[in-house]
Amino acid sequence: MVIAMEIGVSEAAERLGVGPSRVRQLLHAGDLEGRRVGRSWLVSAEDVARLQGRRRHPGRPLGPLRAWGALDLLDGGAAPWLSYAARSQVRSHLSRLSDADADRWRSMLRGRSRVLRIVAHPAAVPRLLAREDVQPAGAEEAARRGFDLVAFEGRVDEVYVPDKVWPAARSALALKEARPDESNNLLVRIPQRVWPFAEHAPVSDAALAADLLEAAEPRAISAGERQLSALLQEWQRR
Repeated sequence: MVIAMEIGVSEAAERLGVGPSRVRQLLHAGDLEGRRVGRSWLVSAEDVARLQGRRRHPGRPLGPLRAWGALDLLDGGAAPWLSYAARSQVRSHLSRLSDADADRWRSMLRGRSRVLRIVAHPAAVPRLLAREDVQPAGAEEAARRGFDLVAFEGRVDEVYVPDKVWPAARSALALKEARPDESNNLLVRIPQRVWPFAEHAPVSDAALAADLLEAAEPRAISAGERQLSALLQEWQRR
């Protein structure tokens, strides 16, 4: 039975300004929530609205190394994986940045991580977090750090895992990627091209804030935007 918060692929495509095939691609990639009913799809109207609200600003996003460099600089780091010239360019970019909203931050920083929706046995999540090379992330960790964020229902556990560690961890803990029509209880973030956190150090506040911008919950997006704006203002004053 179709419920009020679900729409068909054609309507979703019309709302997003894309073709139905693109909507199906988003569903299969897990970038859009939906479920199969027979041979058809029902799409989450709420998730469509979330994507409608994400405007992409003109210009290319920062590459993964520079995106992570920008976040590290905002958090007081030195982005040691960048060359001197690349670091100077990122600094110049941040110094000119003003009145950046959630959409602009998202556009600038997209592509920094591979994000996987994972189905895990409940006992596997604490075992994964017990590894020294895995770090907790997400809204719960942000709230624990003192972000202006109230806990909300429907969250899933989030972790950062190094790219080189993920295959063995996935196999050892029998973790599997969720199908588009399947609910996940874990979100795994794999930074691309660099592990941007010091050895055994927690995920930076800037990274947590950037991740919140990708949430479906408006309160999380607002909290991430406020945190990044505060970090940028502090960095620009230094």
